[in-house]
Amino acid sequence: MFHLLDESLEEFLRTAVPLPAREIDISFAAPDKDWAAKVSRPTINLYLWDVRRNLKDGELGMVEVRDSTGRLSRRAPLPRVDCRYLVTAWTADVRDEHSLLGAALVALLKYSELERRYLKGAYQDIEPVPAIEIGAGDGRDNSDFWSALGGQFKPGLDLTVTATVDAALLTPVGPPVERLTITTSTTAATDAAGAPAAAAASADGGGADARTYVAGRSDHPAGTPVSTDHGATTVAADGTYLVPAEPGDEVRVEGDVVGQVGESGPVR
Repeated sequence: MFHLLDESLEEFLRTAVPLPAREIDISFAAPDKDWAAKVSRPTINLYLWDVRRNLKDGELGMVEVRDSTGRLSRRAPLPRVDCRYLVTAWTADVRDEHSLLGAALVALLKYSELERRYLKGAYQDIEPVPAIEIGAGDGRDNSDFWSALGGQFKPGLDLTVTATVDAALLTPVGPPVERLTITTSTTAATDAAGAPAAAAASADGGGADARTYVAGRSDHPAGTPVSTDHGATTVAADGTYLVPAEPGDEVRVEGDVVGQVGESGPVR
């Protein structure tokens, strides 16, 4: 998520200040001595130095959301985090430096949030959009901060970006389900003394029974019947189906054979 915030902030500053890319650089590196020695053009540096969960703006209860199909669902509110950036300006002349930092300050004070048009990647779909705020100071000695970085002492803006984090965006998607095997078994009976009656259960046909389902995809409309020698189903709204089948079965869609179940993999 941090790289998306960086890209969104850069897009905002380049447009709102503005900061033309052909004239001014934007960096997110730590502004220490090694970095400062390599600065050759006017630069705005945004150094992310602190991240913590925002408990003040957190919502309680449940929120209603709609998925891509428009279906309404409920879920717990997404967590929000405060990302604190130190914003500094770097030029060869101190007056140019102050002018550049002042222009960034005006733009950051003018807006209370990053509008959706500036957001990058998955952040375009997350609610609420990131909030931005210039800090009023928390008693931290700025000289200690620069000493810790080993860099040159400079005036800077304490920018807090409060962003919503959707943890689901960070979860890798697993492979599609191609085959599903369901195993059922009868519960063993007991005799009057409480001992298992295994022999009786076996004689009645008890024991484990496995049934395999095979996934497939069809261009037919939703509700079209799909069948094999071992069962039947219908095509779902997204064109997929899951039908009972075993290797060697023919797959029929609306009565027409469209394929055969192999030893592994889905039916195409």
